[in-house]
Amino acid sequence: MDRREAIKRTSLLLGGALSASAITGIMQGCQPTGTLDWEPLFFSTEEAREIASIADCILPATDTPSATDVFVPEFIDLMLQEVYTSAEQNRFTTGLKALEAESREKHQRSFSECSNTEQIALLTDLEAAASSNAGSGKPFILMMKELTLLGYFTSDKIMQEVLSYNPVPGKYEGCVDIGPDAVVSVDNNIF
Repeated sequence: MDRREAIKRTSLLLGGALSASAITGIMQGCQPTGTLDWEPLFFSTEEAREIASIADCILPATDTPSATDVFVPEFIDLMLQEVYTSAEQNRFTTGLKALEAESREKHQRSFSECSNTEQIALLTDLEAAASSNAGSGKPFILMMKELTLLGYFTSDKIMQEVLSYNPVPGKYEGCVDIGPDAVVSVDNNIF
């Protein structure tokens, strides 16, 4: 599977719709460095921790790696820094701040400090509110899901170990002697 196929599959998971910014970022080769000590470019350290918590709620570790295991928070940080428009960046950060405010109001602690059950409840409520409000642009939670799935399914580790990445399907034989009795068919014409 190549990057294009991964984008198609991720698009299907998201209901067939990827934002133009997300597609642009992938086509430009926006990939995290994959180091454990990365420094956020777009987010503050606390926001990056919240993004990691949200990404792990969306794609937790099971028999496959979690979103943070394949550096999805760094991917999201890069995409927002390098590809997304200022309007999309503002919508994303506003939604992240609203989620944090909701978490502090309901649980008296930040989202990343909440239990997994509390985090999932907050995200479920946020998604329900997003589906009932048809405002301008994609809501934060849908942007977050899109970026999480896109970063996850286009990561090298997932493509190679989970999706059975095969860069060249089949066996390549560059020079094959077809012999004098071979019939070659091109466009249904026999030569």
